[in-house]
Amino acid sequence: MAQHGIGGEPLITPEQRQALGLDEETSIRLLAKSSRAITLDCSRPGSTPFPWDRDLVLNADVRAFPIADLLYMIHAATKSGFLFFENGDHEKTVYLHRGEVVFATSNQVVDRLGECLLRSGVISLEQHREAKRLYRPPAHFGKVLVERGFLTPQEIWNGVKSQVEEIVRTLFSYGAGTVLFWEGEVRPDNVMRLSLPTRRLIAEGLRRRDELLKLLAWLEDPRVEIARVEGAGADLNGTERAVFGAVRANTLFGDLCRSVELDPLSVTRTVHHLRLIGALRISEPDASQPTDADLRQGDSEAVRSAVMTHIKLLSELAAPIVAVEGPEGLRLRLERVIKEGARRFPELLSGLEIGRGGTLDPEAVIERALRFPGDREREVSLAFGELVSYLEFELVNHPGIDDPEQFLEGIESLRNTI
Repeated sequence: MAQHGIGGEPLITPEQRQALGLDEETSIRLLAKSSRAITLDCSRPGSTPFPWDRDLVLNADVRAFPIADLLYMIHAATKSGFLFFENGDHEKTVYLHRGEVVFATSNQVVDRLGECLLRSGVISLEQHREAKRLYRPPAHFGKVLVERGFLTPQEIWNGVKSQVEEIVRTLFSYGAGTVLFWEGEVRPDNVMRLSLPTRRLIAEGLRRRDELLKLLAWLEDPRVEIARVEGAGADLNGTERAVFGAVRANTLFGDLCRSVELDPLSVTRTVHHLRLIGALRISEPDASQPTDADLRQGDSEAVRSAVMTHIKLLSELAAPIVAVEGPEGLRLRLERVIKEGARRFPELLSGLEIGRGGTLDPEAVIERALRFPGDREREVSLAFGELVSYLEFELVNHPGIDDPEQFLEGIESLRNTI
């Protein structure tokens, strides 16, 4: 296979390749070098392609530099580029434009579109199984869901956004691994380009990690036993298949982690998904298992603060648009966006009234949010974060606003609080 260095010269001899444990199928490329060290990419066929025409500017160990800190740094510096994370056989990529996430991919089955739609309750387990039965690569899985009448194209679009957000949020549950970052505009190999607020995704990811830690604490209880459902693992592969295969009668969680040689949080997330799709059973000797409400319960004052911050930010973003075109057009457009968002967040957005210039009554929203049974702060962040992203998009692309960046810079400190 290819061994590429600067100018095309060979990088290592066959003896060196053997000493490094690299087979002939492994392609070797030079990523970076200095007077004291070189960085090589040793890629097997089918692995994630790297952007060779961009500069590798960051190579970090997650044990020393948590992913949240690295993403905060990239966001604060408004860098565009390609971020690659690897931990064992887990590979995840994040595309960023001026510090904001525009797309993400993962090689893990648990991060696929169908699995994400299943976890979020958008499709049922029966619909998921039927779509998987009919799916034939390289077609898009979402197309099968639409053809079967399970979802509309708009719901698939929303599902892809949620999938990308979920992939980014899962990054913060890893306590080990390597992160590489290439600076420069790198477009994903798809037809869509999203605009997702990086700071919100980091905050949500850290909360999700804390939820997993609570579930992990329950799974580590020696009274909790894990058993597999025979015949349910035929369609599994990768990490999910390894975890499923390692489960024996009355398996304890600690033994499972040691058997598959994965960190406890990764195994926790995998076990949670395998239980959801009916591949694993977990004993419940008492009522100690945390419910979704227990895991996601928010503080009332934090919810109130989150609502006030989002509504204030919406008002600030709407102001320059209203100034150049008047209030009515924006109000009508926001009504359509909220109506669409109400499909995903009915408790918060359904029937929500919009005032002149896109204003919302914070007390009405707070009253709704406090009645929400799950993680209320997260739900506010998700629902109204979409409205914020929409208004930011309008502001940046509005033909009547000459310098939108001036307005965005003026509210940067407020924006950073959500």
